Amino acid sequence: MSSLGSKIDPEQVILIFCGFLVAVTMREAVRAIVARSLGDRSMETSARATLNPLPHIDLVGTIILPLVFLTMGTPFLIGWAKPHVMDTRYFKNMKRDINIAELSGPGANFLIATLCAAAIVLLGYSPVQMFGGTDVVPRLLFAVAQGNIVIGIFNLLPFPNSSGWRIIKNNVNYNLGQALDQHSNIAYFLLLALLLTGILSPLFHGAIGLFVLVVQILA
Repeated sequence: MSSLGSKIDPEQVILIFCGFLVAVTMREAVRAIVARSLGDRSMETSARATLNPLPHIDLVGTIILPLVFLTMGTPFLIGWAKPHVMDTRYFKNMKRDINIAELSGPGANFLIATLCAAAIVLLGYSPVQMFGGTDVVPRLLFAVAQGNIVIGIFNLLPFPNSSGWRIIKNNVNYNLGQALDQHSNIAYFLLLALLLTGILSPLFHGAIGLFVLVVQILA
């Protein structure tokens, strides 16, 4: 998921898609790298523990669906990278290490957004240049930051197969975890409804607005 304006030109479409692509692939890459450092030596994790975006691209979730939403001009760009299933059998402290691995993905998203803010300020760009002008660099940095902010928040929401969902399951007792699995479809459709109706939009717009405010203060 990534923020998208209602009226954008082709260049802006490319920038927003690049921001989305960086966000979803780096989230999975860092999650796999951290899982490997914690003891996961499975073939899947070893193959996915790379910053190369290609192994993380899912044809439908990373390419086709986001491009469809881009052409529709939807408020948010929705999609996903290729899912990565960790092998936690060799984690030394399973509950702690699962929490660390799951938090590392959104953490990487927020770190990338922070680095984009720092680059905008250190390179001397005006906050206004993030939204228009002939210089593509500040617009690209903002698109990458925006995509990572939205993806980071989205994956902390209690949505089946998200980091937020897995963290909750990892920290509740067995019976409650089973109950969550049994009602995962309800949770999925509830969150989908919240997204499609725009109820969650202020959360994402607020976080992006905070990013812009920080850049304005530091610039």
